[in-house]
Amino acid sequence: MKRPALIYLAVLVSAVLAYVLCFRMATHETRQMMAADSGDGIAWLRKEFALNDEQARAVAALQAEYEPRCMEMCAKITAVNRRIEKLLPATATMTPELKAELEEASRVQAECRAATLAQAMAISAHMAPEQAARYRAMIAARVLPGVLPHDSATHR
Repeated sequence: MKRPALIYLAVLVSAVLAYVLCFRMATHETRQMMAADSGDGIAWLRKEFALNDEQARAVAALQAEYEPRCMEMCAKITAVNRRIEKLLPATATMTPELKAELEEASRVQAECRAATLAQAMAISAHMAPEQAARYRAMIAARVLPGVLPHDSATHR
């Protein structure tokens, strides 16, 4: 009886984490812009990855193009999480409906991860090779926690 509850809890926690990740990524540019108090929406990225003006413009265009897609994915994750939250208290067994919603949550989370990684790859194409590799690794570590080591020195 405890195992299904743990599975439900693990899926729910994963769904919430995916939502938070998408939300933070979708609002990252705005938060950084406000923190930098400048008109440059990618100030942090520009500084951290030593982007020149041309690179910064290309990345800003990619970010602006991606934002609606990211918000759409966040909305999907929120919707499926709400459906699961409504089903869980109403059942003590794994129903076909609950199973379908859990599968949908996994599918939407995978879609979000794939889109986020594709976006990171598109952005990194505008960076110097060593900066691009560092950026992709940073995003992958956030999007795929537990899959890639955050610091290879600690995983020897």
